[in-house]
Amino acid sequence: MIAKLRPNFKKLSLLMVLALVISMIVPAMGVMAQAGSLAAVNTGRMNVRTGPGIQFKDITSIPYNTTITLIGRASKGTWVQVQLADGTQGWVNSTLLRTYADLSLLPVTYNSDAPPPPTTNVPPPSGTPGTRIYVVRAGDDLKTIAVRFGTTWQILAAVNGLSNANIIYPGQQLIIAFSAPVPSQPVPVPYPNTAGTHVVVAGETLKTIAALYGVTPELIAAANGITNVNLIYAGQVLKIPQAPRYYTVVAGDTLAKIATRFGVTVQALVTANNIANINLVKTGQRLLIP
Repeated sequence: MIAKLRPNFKKLSLLMVLALVISMIVPAMGVMAQAGSLAAVNTGRMNVRTGPGIQFKDITSIPYNTTITLIGRASKGTWVQVQLADGTQGWVNSTLLRTYADLSLLPVTYNSDAPPPPTTNVPPPSGTPGTRIYVVRAGDDLKTIAVRFGTTWQILAAVNGLSNANIIYPGQQLIIAFSAPVPSQPVPVPYPNTAGTHVVVAGETLKTIAALYGVTPELIAAANGITNVNLIYAGQVLKIPQAPRYYTVVAGDTLAKIATRFGVTVQALVTANNIANINLVKTGQRLLIP
């Protein structure tokens, strides 16, 4: 006689509760991951634009080694949203940056695939001028609202301070935005990108100090005879070596043009790069800028 198999409803119930808890926690965990990390400009000069692409207008341009704060990224491509030391926000191409941050963990603050926001069936804006407010209806969830307005659920969660992106309720008013707010932490003020000294303060590491000056932890360790890069102490005075600068020659460049661009002399370029013929530089050649 074959015994009937009876489902263990107690175990099934526990598994369902666990799955529900995980589904509520995971979306919120990724909203602000890595936002606030530092990066430094790794090219002679870099344009900051109003959006993620060369089709957007320039806001400003910043020189080599400038330290910036990472805010978010586009859903596709290599463009990231940043904030400068003076509070200016914009977009830059991450291929021109030097950073230890995992850019894939930045919150998506621009949906590259989103259609333009609808012009019909959208509640009229209310609240402060320039702010669009949406009142949640029965059956809504954050993802469908985001798709309706051409934004992302991560942005909506961040702008509205939602700790759990899965919980909204009918009648709730949501701010509709298309870029995430700046993380609520002080923006580090970069130190001058010149050789000198730095006094370690509590909480600093060689990695964070190196990011401020646009050099590597290994360079600082070598300059100070540090054998363990994980061991520094508050009050310690560190020598900060000059960060090496490099430039890749492009078509039409001459040593005179490159020297003028970086504020050095032609002779300094010749000496630093062991150039035999000052009239001969090749496209793609990598030059050390003294």
